[in-house]
Formats: sequence, C-alpha cells, structure tokens
Amino acid sequence: MKLFKSLPSALEAINEVEALKLDLKTEKFPPELFFFPNLKELYLEGSCTELPKLGNPWPKLKVLSIKWPDFKGDLAALFSLPSLENLKILETPQKRLLLPLGVAGAPIKSLTIKGCVLEILPEEISMLTQLSELNLTKNDLSKLPRSFPTLSMLKRCNLDQNKFSKFPDLIREMSGLSHLSIDGNDFSEDEKARIQREFHIWPN
Repeated sequence: MKLFKSLPSALEAINEVEALKLDLKTEKFPPELFFFPNLKELYLEGSCTELPKLGNPWPKLKVLSIKWPDFKGDLAALFSLPSLENLKILETPQKRLLLPLGVAGAPIKSLTIKGCVLEILPEEISMLTQLSELNLTKNDLSKLPRSFPTLSMLKRCNLDQNKFSKFPDLIREMSGLSHLSIDGNDFSEDEKARIQREFHIWPN
C-alpha cells in the first residue's frame, strides 16, 4: 500500500489512493479530502480548528489518526464512519467526548484518546459494542460512565495519568477485561492499599 504525503499528488491518482499522511497547515479542513473513495488509512496532523459535515465520505476507511492541537469543534461524526476500526485522537482538545445520537455506525475495535484534556466520557460509549482496546492516557478523567461495564468486548484498558482519586469500581463488573493500567492518578495511600488488596494491582 503506497502512502501519499501530499494532497496534490494524491488527487492525481484519486481512485488508487488507499493511505494518506498529511500535515495540514491551514485552519480550514480541505474538502478535497472527502473525495477519496478507496481510502483505507488516513493520518492527519496540523492546524485544523473545525471538522465540517462529513456526509458519506471514506466508505472503506479502517484507520484514522488525528492530531490537531488547535481544534475547537467536536469529532462526533467520525463515529459514524461505516468501516472505521481503529481511531486515534491525539493531543486534540476534547473536554467532553461527543458521540452521535442513536446507534454508532463505526465498528470501532481500538480507540485512543490521548492528551486531549478529556474530562467526561459519555454514557453513549456503550454504543461501541465491538470495542476491545481503549487508551485514555493523559487526560482529566475522574470517573467512568455507568454504562462502561456494558463494553463486554473490552479486553485492554489504559487509564494512566488521569485524575481518578478513587478506583472506578465499575471495572469489577467487567469479567472479560484482561489488562488494566491505571498508574499516575490521584490516589491516596489508603486508596492504593485498597486497590492492591481488592484488585491485586499496585498503581504508581
């Protein structure tokens, strides 16, 4: 799979492009990016501040990575992409994650939201029924939504470097979870002792 790194060269072979890696230098998202019918992987960095309405782009897109430190909008539309399995949102401000109403269309298996100042994970996270890996490192989370245990396919969860002061006991309901990391949070020494005693892990 050839990885295109400039939009003009990709547009010359629009039907052949399956992977794009772009550093977008403008605040405005280029609408030309919506025109690639066979795109399977898309890696975006740069200065974008808003994401326009998607419509029905990228029907074959499986992997999407975004790193937009100046972003001011929401990314809810991404969760409706029909083939998306791996979504990474890196250092892109999202204090409250928004998900589309109704059933999420994206069959996401791996979700990373890292360094995004995320404070609230919505109840609608339960719509991601195929989610098996979740990485929420370096955010501002202090609790999990009550619907979290319904993520029955979740195997790996990383909650490192957030603002939990108490261990999220909802996790005890998740019998399928095989790996949990929760280092670098705001646990007291008493809470650390409880976590070690009840959950047999030792948070740093």
